Amino acid sequence: MGKFKTGVIAAMMLCGTSVFANNFRGGDQVYVPAVGHLGGAGATFVSDIFISNLETDSTVDVSIIFSQTDNTGATPNIQTFKNGDGSGFVLTLQPRERREIIDFVSAPKSQGGLGLTGGNFFGDAVFNACLSGKDCTPDPNSGTNTNFRNISVESRIYSFSSGTPTTAATNGQLFNGFGWYSYASSDGSGAGLDKVFITGLRNNTGTPLAGTYRGNVGIVNASQFSRTTLLLQLYDGKTGNQIGTDVQKTLGPLGILQSNIAALFPAFTGPNATNAWLLITQPAGATTATDDAQANGCPNGCPAFFAYGSVLDNATNDATTLEAQYLKPLSQGAVDCIYNQTCKAVPTVIHRAAKH
Repeated sequence: MGKFKTGVIAAMMLCGTSVFANNFRGGDQVYVPAVGHLGGAGATFVSDIFISNLETDSTVDVSIIFSQTDNTGATPNIQTFKNGDGSGFVLTLQPRERREIIDFVSAPKSQGGLGLTGGNFFGDAVFNACLSGKDCTPDPNSGTNTNFRNISVESRIYSFSSGTPTTAATNGQLFNGFGWYSYASSDGSGAGLDKVFITGLRNNTGTPLAGTYRGNVGIVNASQFSRTTLLLQLYDGKTGNQIGTDVQKTLGPLGILQSNIAALFPAFTGPNATNAWLLITQPAGATTATDDAQANGCPNGCPAFFAYGSVLDNATNDATTLEAQYLKPLSQGAVDCIYNQTCKAVPTVIHRAAKH
């Protein structure tokens, strides 16, 4: 369960803050949209994680929720790792400590990894931070807990064809962690924050390989308390014309879907398949709350999502992360609120969408 936030955060949401691409990364709950350890295309893909304790006077325990697949089935593929859970998992950071965890998904639990081996694992991860040794169960009325503490998380996902993650030559890309307040949501439709876009997509595959690219996109249901359907629409960056037809994808609680752009939009191919942008929208009424949503402070399911993209060089497999962003700029009112703290009381609040 999460807690309600008013003041700065609510004003940011109402004013159209582009929180996907700013420097506010920290929080007591941080999402990394894509982490994994899996094989494919003659290579192994793994994720290194970098966690920072932002507190100057607090030791923090970090717990992790790891979700795989789209979770549209009856039993979502969600695992929780927490200090003292009996599995041997331990992740505690001293004040201002920075921790690097190589091959996070398969690293031993005693080192803060998930300890998952012997298969392919890929999904999204939610990192929760709590004052060490304390209970972080939110108050049932306010949703708050004075033991919440702040961290930030970064990730590098990369591939190698032989050797180990610490010795092999690699190709990789950055995935930022996002504070819980960064998600897009149909609840923000009045401010235009129910949609994001990803630009720079290419799929001009062909021969010779040099100068050609392919693209991937990923979508994540950031809510643990609802099932949602997202609308995907691809557009030509120069003409503004839609490429192909609308695509709808359904995700269960904390579900993730990653796909090659050509599989989603078969019309986007050929030597001129460049300079496209993808619009991802969470339509009103497209979210259904889970049975435990009400008990966790999310009577409407706390609709929320993240999205990301990648473009890859076909000759070198060099990958570049394409971050999603709002169509709305940061308004002057939001700037004043953040930097001068001149915020007016606002009636709208946002809520964490995953358990702490």
